[in-house]
Amino acid sequence: MSTPGPGPGTWGDAAPVLAAGATHLWLCDLDALRDPALLADYLSLLDTDEARRLDRLVFARDRHRFLVSHALLRYVLSLYGGRQAASWQFLKGPHGKPELAPGQGARAPAFNLSHSGSLALLAVSEGAGLLGVDIEFHRAMRNFQGLATRNFAPSEAARLPGLDGAELAGEFYDLWTLKEAFVKACGAGLSQSLADFWFSFDRPAGLLRFEALRALDPEPWHWAFWAYRLEGPYSAALARRAVSDTDTTHGQPRCFATVPGRTWEAVRADCVLQSSSRITAI
Repeated sequence: MSTPGPGPGTWGDAAPVLAAGATHLWLCDLDALRDPALLADYLSLLDTDEARRLDRLVFARDRHRFLVSHALLRYVLSLYGGRQAASWQFLKGPHGKPELAPGQGARAPAFNLSHSGSLALLAVSEGAGLLGVDIEFHRAMRNFQGLATRNFAPSEAARLPGLDGAELAGEFYDLWTLKEAFVKACGAGLSQSLADFWFSFDRPAGLLRFEALRALDPEPWHWAFWAYRLEGPYSAALARRAVSDTDTTHGQPRCFATVPGRTWEAVRADCVLQSSSRITAI
């Protein structure tokens, strides 16, 4: 998502248009924002629960990234929802997924936030039934195969032997972020087995296929997925489920880079995989 697209803007400008059924992705380089006045502004936005969670973090780096990512969420919601950034109220779903508290206006979009390393990625959608996003820095590990065998479906784990280096890390993290995005969209948290659904890739065509046990979702064709690669390297993924049986179209997400509360700019995302055709449950 590093190549500039059309139209830089500031927070005083009109927001990007979020059409019905559309999804926008917002990317923020957390560690690049160090201006004390800016960080003081971000701190003033946090509610009591956020401030308490911030205070519990031991390391300065973690505190900084928490602060900026939550300012990102509040400022971007305000672009679309017509409220002051400090006024948004949140609650947690049954498995801990953050949600907007009721009664904050019909214009409030659905959202999901993820951060890893120095980057935060926020997805917002108008009228999304379910929405999830995940981003992961490609950390070097010795046990990619072991993690895949314990957590992934057998067909996914079987793709890793024979890969090494950047190719192995890329395959693992592309799968991991897609799975995490789906689980976050469902709001199931750690209660959801990652082996109950699986992805297959046609990399030359840039397509992926999603399949799931019928007990998990009897209508998986309502889902759409996108997988991205970012400089770092990072893998990122977006999962979106249509809001109804008649809404089965998913437009391409638009992507933006931002300094929350100050500037934003459209960017072109490097989408390496996206959903292919409708499929059936197993």
